[in-house]
Amino acid sequence: MRRDAVSVRWFIACSVALTIIATVVASAPSDVERAFTTGNCKDCDLVEANLSGIRADNGDFSGANFLDATIYGGSLRGANFTGATLHGANLKLVDLTGAIGAVLDQAITDWRTTCPDGTAGPCN
Repeated sequence: MRRDAVSVRWFIACSVALTIIATVVASAPSDVERAFTTGNCKDCDLVEANLSGIRADNGDFSGANFLDATIYGGSLRGANFTGATLHGANLKLVDLTGAIGAVLDQAITDWRTTCPDGTAGPCN
């Protein structure tokens, strides 16, 4: 019986820890809304955000954290990504023509992505 009680306590502790981690990692809903409505989101928390279809040409996303975000099928032509984290961001089918400061070596791009220099991806 004692072994079962220890297992239950361990399960509850792990569940609480995972809930806290998931809350910390998730993007801020107000930042996601701001990105869509204004096209500007400087220093925003967009971790794991779904920004598919966003239209934010010439937007300011400098310093934003796009870790593992999904931006599938959007237009970010001329947007400022200086200091932004794009590690693991899905940028397939996104137009980044003229984007500034986008470090894409850890982002996910493919032949449907238009790189900042106007060429077809994958982008580096």
